[in-house]
Amino acid sequence: MAINDKSIKVAIIYLMLFLSACTGVDNKVITEMPTPTYILATPYAQSPAAGICASFDGDTVVVYLYADIPDPRCIKVRADQRLSVVNRTQNTLEISLGIYEASLAPGAETTFDAPFGMYLAPGVHQIQVSPCCSPELVLEGK
Repeated sequence: MAINDKSIKVAIIYLMLFLSACTGVDNKVITEMPTPTYILATPYAQSPAAGICASFDGDTVVVYLYADIPDPRCIKVRADQRLSVVNRTQNTLEISLGIYEASLAPGAETTFDAPFGMYLAPGVHQIQVSPCCSPELVLEGK
């Protein structure tokens, strides 16, 4: 296939049109990836049913699930903390909180990697545990 003068002229015209369309583009360099946004789980209450709620100083809140009761039953948490759940029953438990779910074998532990503030709105939330005991989390305003 031979390239003739007409083909070169057409290619140059297309190239010029393309480049002229690009001159109005703002050529900013992206230095940070945008932070993903999540839909926050809605609390079911603004104050907990339990009279006293525990709190944790560290970055991880640990809840132990026993056959008849969670320990602690109620926890005040910060937006930057994460949840770890330990199954102290003889049964496999299904747990969920917001967008996270896990199946927890007897004696096993799981940690939800995202901080509470990434997936929970401020207020009272319940860690759903099937078939037993569901503790409350109180996420205070950010």
